[in-house]
Amino acid sequence: MTQQDALYHLQEIDLSLARAQKRLREISAVLGDNQTVIAAQEQVSKAGLQLSPLQASARSLELEIQSNAEKMRLTEEQLYGGRVTNHKELQEMQQEIQSLKKRNQELEDQLLETMIAVETAEATLAESKAHLQVVRSEWEGEHGQLLDEGALLESQIADLQDKRQRALVAVSPEFQKLYQNLRVKKHNQPVAALIGNSCSVCGVEQNLAVAKSVQQGKELTYCMNCGRILVAR
Repeated sequence: MTQQDALYHLQEIDLSLARAQKRLREISAVLGDNQTVIAAQEQVSKAGLQLSPLQASARSLELEIQSNAEKMRLTEEQLYGGRVTNHKELQEMQQEIQSLKKRNQELEDQLLETMIAVETAEATLAESKAHLQVVRSEWEGEHGQLLDEGALLESQIADLQDKRQRALVAVSPEFQKLYQNLRVKKHNQPVAALIGNSCSVCGVEQNLAVAKSVQQGKELTYCMNCGRILVAR
């Protein structure tokens, strides 16, 4: 394979790679515009943020009720156990038990209200999640083809990048540098095929000397008009 052929092969890979990457960017832009799904996700997050402090409050109330109940149990054991005989101490224990009972009644009322709020918040969260699932399913159904195409393109791009690395092995460092410089100037297409006696890119017919040089392939020959490297095809 001549250097011209190696460059042409490299360019074919690069053009395919550029097309695939461009299409993948287009698909990503379309898939990224999913405001309906994003809005549904935000509703789920909002519902979750509303539920969490309510659950924490309910748990805190339950723990305090349990703690007070344990204090009442221990105090009642002391009160009725016969070990305490001091009248003042017995009276203080009775007062403490009454105070704990009153406090627990208040806490239980608060817990009931909180649990109702928790159930309402849980229902809202469940509804939000169900809505998100429906919206996401509809979105994936509408964009399923694009999702499949995007996955295929990613695989193709990885394959093309691997092919490009292998193709570079056949190109000398000097010609690689020349190729890269011309890519910038020639809109990513520095190499053109000579079809008949004409440049495949600009269409200008080459003189016989240029055409002969291209056919021989002994040295790089450039299009008389656009300056691209010509390759016999």
